[in-house]
Amino acid sequence: MGAGSFAGVIARSREESRPDWGPRPARRAGAPNIVVILMDDMGWSDLGCFGGEIETPNIDALAARGLRLSHYTTHPICSPARAALLTGMNAHAAGTGWLANNNPGYPGYRGEIPLECATLPETLREAGYATFMVGKWHNTPTPDCTPSGDKRSWPVQRGFDHFHGFMEGEAHFFFPAQLMTDNQVAAIDEYPRDYYATDDWTDTGIRYVKDLRASSPDKPFFLYIANNAPHAPLQAKPQDLAKYRGRYDAGWTALRAARHRRQIAMGLVPPGTRLPVSDPRVPAWDDTDPADREMLARHMECYAAMIDCIDQNVGKLVAFLERIGELDNTLILVTSDNGGTDAGGTAGMFNNNRRYMGLAPPAKEIERATAHDLGSPRSASLYPTGWGEVSNTPFPSFKTYTGAGGRRVSCLVSWPARIRDGGAVRRQFVHVTDVTPTLLEIAGAAPLPQVHGRTARAMHGRSFAALLTDAEAPAPRREQYYECWSNRAYYREGWLVRSIQKRGEAIDWDNWTLHDLDSDFSESTDLGAQHPAKLAELVGAFDEAAWANQVYPLDNRDRLHKFADMAPWAKEAADRPRIILPGAQTLHRWDLFPLIGDRSFRIACRFAHRERDEGVLWAIGDPTGGMVMWIEDGRLHFHYNGFGDTTDLPGVALPAGEHVVTLDYEALGARDGRGRLLAGEAELVPWTRMAPTMVIYGVFEGLDVGLDRRGPVLWSLYERHGAFPYAGEIRDVTITPGPRAP
Repeated sequence: MGAGSFAGVIARSREESRPDWGPRPARRAGAPNIVVILMDDMGWSDLGCFGGEIETPNIDALAARGLRLSHYTTHPICSPARAALLTGMNAHAAGTGWLANNNPGYPGYRGEIPLECATLPETLREAGYATFMVGKWHNTPTPDCTPSGDKRSWPVQRGFDHFHGFMEGEAHFFFPAQLMTDNQVAAIDEYPRDYYATDDWTDTGIRYVKDLRASSPDKPFFLYIANNAPHAPLQAKPQDLAKYRGRYDAGWTALRAARHRRQIAMGLVPPGTRLPVSDPRVPAWDDTDPADREMLARHMECYAAMIDCIDQNVGKLVAFLERIGELDNTLILVTSDNGGTDAGGTAGMFNNNRRYMGLAPPAKEIERATAHDLGSPRSASLYPTGWGEVSNTPFPSFKTYTGAGGRRVSCLVSWPARIRDGGAVRRQFVHVTDVTPTLLEIAGAAPLPQVHGRTARAMHGRSFAALLTDAEAPAPRREQYYECWSNRAYYREGWLVRSIQKRGEAIDWDNWTLHDLDSDFSESTDLGAQHPAKLAELVGAFDEAAWANQVYPLDNRDRLHKFADMAPWAKEAADRPRIILPGAQTLHRWDLFPLIGDRSFRIACRFAHRERDEGVLWAIGDPTGGMVMWIEDGRLHFHYNGFGDTTDLPGVALPAGEHVVTLDYEALGARDGRGRLLAGEAELVPWTRMAPTMVIYGVFEGLDVGLDRRGPVLWSLYERHGAFPYAGEIRDVTITPGPRAP
């Protein structure tokens, strides 16, 4: 409390003075606890209560005593959906029309929530709530996720009392890179061998609540569990994988039809709802190569196991709340940021990070040979497009697209103290921007008039709190725009127009289709020719909303080109040498890969070596790809993993003494490259092909000096020695960027 707000009296003595302690944040009596459980890339039909065959008894129990929202929509990709969820603002208006990974230099796509957009935790905290977050953030531009980055858009700065998770878009489930606790990178060299991220998020969230209750028995809390499952990499615990072995052998064609039948039988979708024709990229299961089917099914087994694990953790959380007597007055909302994805291609990928590298999948024979390892820490897989279509049953399209498969996701709300018609389905139209105003109304928290010293912007969302207790309450809204990666859509009072683009091609501004969702729940029929005036009306409404919400300019470039956007200051920094000292935490990949990505470079390590010294000198990357230099059995070794294409240089005997050993790498163009090892300027190992070249976002981990932290580059080395810290003394490692590939 500042001196200007002191309401007492200050005289020369205490006896003549009157104290004033000032007000504490007021909270409404009986305000409920609030838990938001967000899934990542989970489609509309994956949960049992939405027609899926995956075992989700704990989430289904929430639905049985709560409500399912069958017409809930979202922005169809990660960062925009999260920004809209946390602010009640349309994503582009909140500066997050695209992934936070890069900033192309336009207001609607900065990748961070503007300070004048109050977040849900900021507002709840002012209303007397404790605010906790665990899991995936993905609302800070990647350059600002580094130690030198601007922290104004980090979770703790945007309203959370505590944060435990990761800042970017995806993470290894067994070896998360850059795991954060509040504003600090967690000092973890090696994870326990049984570590799994989904378990960590829930365990930490429960611990936060335990700590709160030890201090205050009645302060309400907001817990945001932002799961990164079941987003790629598809990785699951062995016991969960075993549970689903063989369950998807019937294939995606049969599983999709079975989900559709269950949805109709459950009354979740209207009778007569048609199942849209499969995407042209999805062959009928009977038309797939029988030699591939074990591999194809294994992908979905892993995906199901990940959702099962989330459900187990939901059960753990619910049991805890019941044990402390707070389940009845805790509102739990479960939903997903967007629908299932098509990005895995026809056959899926054992190493999905090859896709980020712009690389084609390996030969089928190689993929089949690794099928037994899918879901393990050594894989980083993504299911085939066919399983994404199953995930989104009964809708067409996928994540990043504005068809229903991308923008319609499952959503359920449990609040035993208030919801009286448990198990019911609410069919009113609700959008992700409506979540924050709803939760604020329920908490008795007024929107903030000012935030961060600025006038707070008004929310676009509208509360649907009335729907929780009144089945006949009107929908909170009648219309909404959608845009992602140049795909567009507009909904108004039962009608929808949408425009789906072919990625990397010129935008087709006129390929709109029109759908009457009141009679065509699954968007299976285009009525544009029959109702041209309605189509023109909604296309015009989209354009008006796009200008009002900072949607333009649209950008339909492919992933590699979109991610290549860099501000001038970042390009300049990428051409300067960097010295990394031992003892520092892992160099963030944003700080590293512009120096070495698809360009020539040198990495020089200065160190002292005694006869029996062993260990890693430096390492870049993780099991998906990277490189590592180490000393073992008196010899210097180097391994390069080009995302499945590996090179091992011959070991070189290393005498005791001071050394400067350099990897000299030359990018040859067309993603080809070669490298050699130098001692000083003398050649230790001659030029050897090392391809493909690396690019940013290809791996999760950056550079370690003196050990290989967390995710190991070379699995066999990890099994022998773990992080394998070097026993001698390392002076420094210098990265010198060279010419970019021709």
